[in-house]
Amino acid sequence: MSLGMRMFGAGLLGAAVSLGNAPGATAEPVWPVAGAESASATIDDLEAQGYDVRINWVSGVSSVPLSSCKVTAIHNPNHSPPSENTLETVYVDVSCPNRDDDWGWGGVGVGIGF
Repeated sequence: MSLGMRMFGAGLLGAAVSLGNAPGATAEPVWPVAGAESASATIDDLEAQGYDVRINWVSGVSSVPLSSCKVTAIHNPNHSPPSENTLETVYVDVSCPNRDDDWGWGGVGVGIGF
């Protein structure tokens, strides 16, 4: 056997070993990125994937619409996707604007001096 054939055989063996050790492709859901969209869109995405979503209000007012809020973090304590028989809970940190800060008026004062 020539040197070229031995090198070719060694290369094929190395490629087979590396492919055999490669992780298999799984159909895991695509995880939303915190802050990339509104809080309502992120929560909708997670619920569509089968997660039970719980909200941690980290700042701002929780009475404003979620479409005005941002997600600052997503926590999955079990680190696993939901299955058909179980419901995985994820926790979403949500930051909303303060209504008082966004009203736009500075207020009007009337004073009487003596």
